[in-house]
This record gives sequence, structure tokens and C-alpha cells, in this order.
Amino acid sequence: MDLMAPLRAARALTLTAVDLSRGIWREDFRAAWLAELGALGPLVGGAAPALVRSWLGDTLEASVRRHAARDPGGLALLMDDTRWSWADLEARCSAVAWTLFGAGARRGEVVALLGPNAPEYFGWVLGGSRAGVTTALLNTHLEGRPLHHAITSAGSRLLVAHRSKLAPLRALRDAGHELPPIFVYGGAGDLRGGEHDADAALSAAPEEPFAPVPVGDDADFVYIYTSGTTGLPKPCRISHGRALLAGAGFGHVVFGFGGGDLLYSVLPLYHASALMLGGGACLVTGTPMALRDGFSARAFWPDVHRYGATAMIYIGELCRYLVAAPPDPLEKTSPLRIAVGNGLRPDVWPQFVERFGLPNVREFYAATEAPGFIVNLTGKVGSVGHVPLRRTGWMTLARYDVERGEHVRDARGSFVECGPGEVGELLVRLPERPLTAASEFRGYTDAEASERKVVTDVFVKGDRYFRSGDLLRYDEDDYFYFVDRVGDTYRWKGENVSTAEVADVLTSAPGVAEATVVGVHVPGNEGQAGLAALVLEPGARFDAEAFWRTVQELPSYAQPRFVRLLSALDTTGTFKVQKTGLRRDGVDPRAVDDPLYVRDAEGYLPLDAGRWAELEAGTRRL
Repeated sequence: MDLMAPLRAARALTLTAVDLSRGIWREDFRAAWLAELGALGPLVGGAAPALVRSWLGDTLEASVRRHAARDPGGLALLMDDTRWSWADLEARCSAVAWTLFGAGARRGEVVALLGPNAPEYFGWVLGGSRAGVTTALLNTHLEGRPLHHAITSAGSRLLVAHRSKLAPLRALRDAGHELPPIFVYGGAGDLRGGEHDADAALSAAPEEPFAPVPVGDDADFVYIYTSGTTGLPKPCRISHGRALLAGAGFGHVVFGFGGGDLLYSVLPLYHASALMLGGGACLVTGTPMALRDGFSARAFWPDVHRYGATAMIYIGELCRYLVAAPPDPLEKTSPLRIAVGNGLRPDVWPQFVERFGLPNVREFYAATEAPGFIVNLTGKVGSVGHVPLRRTGWMTLARYDVERGEHVRDARGSFVECGPGEVGELLVRLPERPLTAASEFRGYTDAEASERKVVTDVFVKGDRYFRSGDLLRYDEDDYFYFVDRVGDTYRWKGENVSTAEVADVLTSAPGVAEATVVGVHVPGNEGQAGLAALVLEPGARFDAEAFWRTVQELPSYAQPRFVRLLSALDTTGTFKVQKTGLRRDGVDPRAVDDPLYVRDAEGYLPLDAGRWAELEAGTRRL
């Protein structure tokens, strides 16, 4: 037990009161406190009742039944010409529950779902909840071994798949992998052995509403997988209570939904942002949600107008794509009033706001499995948000040695807290008895993977913290800023280099459309040298001189030593760049077919076999 926690909390409150009494009201400090005070009303009026309901075993599916009873004809979900009312969604949930029950799925079992964005997706997830099962949300871009691992690691009893997603499943079976029974929706067509017509089962479901199977707030609602950028995806366990509270917090406080609002989302529903934060916010507040299966810069603004969308949810790269797209006559007159998301780069943020006239951008920091989140309610560019009462230690940054891959410890063996401006790993304290589902860490289906995310005896004997795996910093007003992933920051010439911060600069170089940075090992050199992987704009050529001028904005040690030109970056379905292949390939021109360049004293030169031999021999310096 952390006996010092009450003392730290009291000290933090005292120091905050002293700050206020002395009139230390810097603009950012005042803005943060006013924004947080302004959020108290929605928090008490909307999110607090959801907390009570979560303690009583409420679910997102129960929210659907309430809306269907109160406003059956009200709009719930729409996509192109498909429009579902709350009564339509409730009826689909009942039919899905009957179908899963008839297929033998029972309370506590897992049903895997593989399908595109569509209203039907919500029907399967929430219908599964009504039947008491947990739905494992499979990434639609997976195939082969990663897909098989995702299915088996979840312990799936059944598989529900859209017809358009059958090919990789059949390929697994053809290769000899065993799969659970597959229920196919979206037009069954010719079915093979082990495949069943889900549409027919839904049509034959009793009209009598399926009686919801009771589940506690601690029961698993869905499994959402890690992105798999550095290995096989892991199923993160999300409880009903956590999903309900996330939806309430974002719906009432972050989005501030009210009458006349509508959320537009192009993010994949197997991702937490789209399903829990966007979808959950709509389900809790009764706000309609418009869907698109995948992002299209050309269709974005026409969609916003035809749906009358007042809110959008984003991943940072989506905003960059919009800024990079040619002007659309509709972009300046859109009904959008707010954009909520994470990963919006500081260089793109002002352009995004000014070009599209968005009055509110609310960036947040969160991880699917992490307890708690940070949200920027003031619109401070570049920040993921303000952390009130940071001095209580519920969220803290611990110094991290990037080169050794471990936390810095003091003479007593304890972790060392970062001060303002210092970069460290974000740790979140895990209480012995979480007050709410939002403050608990349920972990993964893999117990060992769950244990690796928790550190103990951090600052005092017996304390426990969740490891975010992310490096952040904070300023003197307790605004936090994302720096990089722990594995992405590398050390060169005795300095830590943030790949994210370097990439932000590189994308401003003439002709560069996309950039990502990794550290690579080079024979005869200590540490890791920076490799910039670039995608050029259509028709552009690599202008080595212009690129050299751009990198001069960076400190010498942070300037990439190598450049690799790619036709496209390898990304996940949520636009996260997969860097494993870049690290593995390295920069040996004998093993890499793409054009390579090496940094010289005054510019970037083509990296050929001769220059590589000089690097290996140590006669060419980086």
C-alpha cells in the first residue's frame, strides 16, 4: 500500500492553492483551470450518472434500448443511403443475440468479428453484448499468421465475417489452420464447409426481443488489439464499465454533444477511437453517427455536408492528408464545430484550424489498455492536454535511459521523476482498488504480456504503475506533450533523438509528402544513426540540396545520416507507420533496392557500394 499517497495529494493541493493565492495566473495556466472548471457541469450532469450506472452493471447496449424506448424513430446510424433509427439498431441487436445464442455462444465466451465499417458492425458488437459474449474486433488488414494469431489468442468460439473479408480466412483453412465456425453476413453466396449463412439466421430470429444476459461492469465487453507495429497484435481486454465511462466522458465533456449534433467517422470500428470514444459517445448521448469505410480526402467534405456533420474524430495523419489535399469549395462552409482525436502534429495543427475554420480542436492522449487519459480542452497547439493536480503523482514522468533501455534510478534504487521540460516515460499509478473501470488496467488475454506493462516499487515500496511505453514532457503549467514511443527514440553522438520530432521537420522539405524516421545500426559506429524514409509528392524528384537546407533546422546530432526513398510507407489500418521492416533492412545498398542517400559534410550523396565500403572500413565519417 502506498502510505505516502495521501501526503503527496495534500501537498499538491496546498501548492496549487499557494499558486492561486499568489496570483500566479499565466495565460495558459488560467486557460487550463477555467476549461476544467467549465467541464465540471457536463461531468456532473452527464458523466457522473454514467459512473453510477456502470456500478449497477449498465452497458452501451442498454443505452440503445433506452434510446429506442424514448425516441424509436430518432436517427442512430447512417452510411450512404442506409439510415438506422434507434428502434432499427435495437431490433438488430436482438436478432444478433438470438443468432449467436442459436449458434451455441454463451455468456463469457468470445466471438471474433471481421467486417468493414457499417451500421451492421454495431449490430454485431452490441448484439454480442446482449447475448453476454465478448466480441474480439479483428483488424481487417490482417492475413496469414497475424490473423490466425489474433483469432486464437482471443480464444474465439465463433467467427463472424463479412463476405468481403472471407478470402484471408479461407486461405488460412486451405493452409491447414483450424478455425472456429464462420458465420458470413453481407450476402453469403457459395459457402464452404464450416461456413454458415448469418443473414438467413438473422432473418429467422424470433421477433420477441432477446432478454439481455446480465453482465457486471467488470465483464469483458470487447477485445481491441494493439496495432502490431512491433510484433503480433495482442488482445486488450475492455470491460463494459470502461466502455460506458469512456463514451460518457467523451460524449458529455470532450465532444459536448447536444441537440442537432452528428459525428462523422472514417476511422475503422475495430479501433478504440472509432468504436469506444466516437461510437460510445454517440451511444451514451443519443447522438447520430455517420460512417465511411475508409478515409477519402476527395469525399471528406462532400460527406460532411450531406450528413450535416458537426463533429469529427481523427487520427493525426488524417488531418495531414486533408491539409495536403487540393482545396475543396465545401471546406470553408462546413457545419463542423469540433474535431477530436490524437496524433495531430504541431506543424499541421495551425494549418488544419486556419484552413478549415474549425473553432475547436481537442487533442487527447490515451492508449486502448491504459488507465486514464489526458485531454486538451483549451486548444493549446502541440499539447495533448493539461494534467490537473499533477503533483499528486497519479500521472508522472520517469527518466528513461534510451541507450540502455531502462529507467534511471537514484541511490535508493527508486525511479527519478522528471522536471518541467525533461523527457521521460509516462507512468500511471494503479490503485489497489480502482474507484472506476476507467482507472483500472485489465491487461491482455496473455498474462505475461500484462505483467510486463506493470512496474512495482517505483517511488516507494509496494507502489504499482502502468507503463505507457510513451515518452512525454510537460511544461511549467503542467501541459503535457507527446515526444515519441520508447522504442522509437534512439541515441546518436551521446544525444537522444526523437523520431517523431525529426519527422515533423522533414515533412516541410520541398517535394516530401510523407516521412518517418528510425534508428539503424551502422558498422563501426556506436549507437544508432538516423534513417529518414521519405515518400515524395506525385511527380516530384528528391532535391538533395533543398532537403539539406531543411534539415539544418535540426541540431546536428538529430539530422538523419541516411535517406531512403519509398513509393509508400507501410502502415496499419489506423495510419500508424510500421517501422520494423525499415530497422530490419537497414541501409546496406546491397540489401536495399530503394534509392539511398548518405549525409556528407555539406549535403546528401547517393549511397552506393563504394561509399558503403568506406563506411564499413571507417574511412567515411557520418
